[in-house]
Amino acid sequence: MKVVAVGSQDFVAGLKLAGVDEGFAVHDQQDAEAKLSSLIRRYDVTLILVEERYALEIPNFYDKYLKLKQPVVAVIPTGRAKEGVR
Repeated sequence: MKVVAVGSQDFVAGLKLAGVDEGFAVHDQQDAEAKLSSLIRRYDVTLILVEERYALEIPNFYDKYLKLKQPVVAVIPTGRAKEGVR
């Protein structure tokens, strides 16, 4: 069972150093959503860590990903989220 990170290059690199199994650097909301859509279909992934700024940009993120029972999707704040988006 794997833990996977999705976010900026720095976010992914930091979590890989902390022991995350796989990391995918994305550059915009479309990249992030495409990667998440493919990851939730993988049976070997149990936890997906998503950088907050990408989670905030994806429409209906909560309904699409946070309600899933498997894999668990968690949003990690990094201080890079746009002001006023919350």
